Amino acid sequence: MFCQAAIYITSTQIQLNSRPMKLELKAIRRQRDEWLDAVNSNDIDRVKSILTDDAVWIPPGMPALNGKNAIADWINPFFETYNYEFSIDEIDVKGAGDWAVEHASFTSRLVPKDGEGSVSEHHGKYIMIWRWEKDNKWRIERYLDNSDPE
Repeated sequence: MFCQAAIYITSTQIQLNSRPMKLELKAIRRQRDEWLDAVNSNDIDRVKSILTDDAVWIPPGMPALNGKNAIADWINPFFETYNYEFSIDEIDVKGAGDWAVEHASFTSRLVPKDGEGSVSEHHGKYIMIWRWEKDNKWRIERYLDNSDPE
């Protein structure tokens, strides 16, 4: 027997990890805020702590970075050279079970730490996949972004 089901997920239709979706959205928001604070503080160790061990990061126009150490190795030179200012808006999160998908718009500014050179700014969209981990925390499992057309 073959059974096919289509599910449309909204924050009022599901529960994640046997907890109401409202609680899970708050937990994801706390983790997202922690991630934003870590990025904007140039704190690579905190960024790594919010990634799953097997995280995949796909920057625009580049090959995928596999694993949180590879991701940190790619991000850290930016943190060493620039004060990174990252902000997001238009956030939409949907989830089921141990997974949640987030879509948002972002603005990224790189301000040279030495005061020389120009500030680089770009805008874009991202999709982030959150995974519920055994330590009862949401962590970033996949991150993909692209820049808006100029």
